[in-house]
Amino acid sequence: METNVVKVKLWGMDVGYLSWDKKAGVAVFEYAPSFPQQGLDIAPLTMSIASPRSQKQLPWTGDKDKLYQGLPPMIADSLPDKWGNSLFKAWLRDNKIPTKKTSPVDHLSFIGSRAMGALEYEPAQRLGDNSAFSVDVQRLYEFAKQVLNEREATVLNQENSILWQDLVKISSSPGGKRPKAIIALNKVTGEVISGQGIIPEGFQHYILKYDDNSAYPLAKLEYVYYRMALEAGIYMMPSELRTYGEITHFLTQRFDRIGNEKIHAQTLAAMSPSSDSYEDVFAVIRRLNLPYEDSRQQYLRMVFNVLARNVDDHSKNFSFCMSRDGVWRLSPAYDLTFSVDLAAPAYSNRHSLTVNGKNEDISREDLETVGLNNDIQDYKALIDMVAYAVARFEDYAKEVGVDEKLIGNMQADFVKV
Repeated sequence: METNVVKVKLWGMDVGYLSWDKKAGVAVFEYAPSFPQQGLDIAPLTMSIASPRSQKQLPWTGDKDKLYQGLPPMIADSLPDKWGNSLFKAWLRDNKIPTKKTSPVDHLSFIGSRAMGALEYEPAQRLGDNSAFSVDVQRLYEFAKQVLNEREATVLNQENSILWQDLVKISSSPGGKRPKAIIALNKVTGEVISGQGIIPEGFQHYILKYDDNSAYPLAKLEYVYYRMALEAGIYMMPSELRTYGEITHFLTQRFDRIGNEKIHAQTLAAMSPSSDSYEDVFAVIRRLNLPYEDSRQQYLRMVFNVLARNVDDHSKNFSFCMSRDGVWRLSPAYDLTFSVDLAAPAYSNRHSLTVNGKNEDISREDLETVGLNNDIQDYKALIDMVAYAVARFEDYAKEVGVDEKLIGNMQADFVKV
């Protein structure tokens, strides 16, 4: 495959050029001479267009940390996580391309214009027609399970070729461990089509997270957490449960799309690679000069994650969005759910980001200290507001049919303040 150079594009503009230095095992990026003149600081804390290096048109080298795979953090955000990577490897296998002969730049070429956010990569590997197509959710869900669970050689046969192409187109770009699909939904007719490319009027962009139909109701629990978060005053995109073939999946509207317009987005991991605490998130908010409401929102999310035991609060689960006029804001919240393994020892259920220097046994005093140190108004009242919302967990969970024993076990693990 060995795509040595790709052009990085944003909203039809040439952002720059990315090449892979095979010997050094790292990517090299240079802004296009015309891009800094646009005044769009798309990576303000890591590769600012105003920095001397960018102004002198000197190259930026990638980050060798495993999370960034040798790419600059801003660009590494376009790569998927476990599920998308498994599809890419299967696609390579199906096309008889050795994994050893591919680089992260090849992976970006494979993703092309299908990345989350607004960055696009050329030249892109063509995956057939890019127009919207009807999606049989249940059939693709069954095939996705097959890709994950069956022996590799038995999955990618001729009979499954169309399903395989469809799965790659709508499932290979989003992040996260769980299988998911990029779709567009017509709320009036219920029709589901692919969410890649231009979608017709009447449709909206969604991410569909497949449930695995196990005893642990992933989709229902994420919906319950969505309901609790809204009650806590946390801003999230409209989300819902939908059942296909007797299996209930979680759908959430995308915040990086408004109609057919793409929104530039960066995770905390891309914006500030060294951030490993909630205090660091507040520092980024200040450095970006975001309005107070964004600090307040971030505080609510921190408290919610602590009280409701969303310990999978790593730096890719917080994001920032930039409008076409270069204005940054905190993104809506996402990936809020109970993420404790109740069968695992306590040390494996620590928070990814620390609160007041702690990633376990976090108390109300710790939450208040962070609020006080970051100038959060009425922080005590905000804690109480979140606690009230989390106390509604049992009601919301029973509404969607979560097992009562599981409800009790989860509630027993919640943090009481």
